[in-house]
Amino acid sequence: MKQLAFILVALITLSACAAPKPYYETKEGKRKQKYYNDIQYGRNAHPKMKF
Repeated sequence: MKQLAFILVALITLSACAAPKPYYETKEGKRKQKYYNDIQYGRNAHPKMKF
């Protein structure tokens, strides 16, 4: 019974920690955020976005 409880707690803990990253923390999200900030705040009038 203790083993079953331990396995259940381990599964709940591991499933809670394995969530995917939010989009703004990914490489592509950071690149797009920089591009839009350049346009919005005028750091670069016509930045080139790489696709």
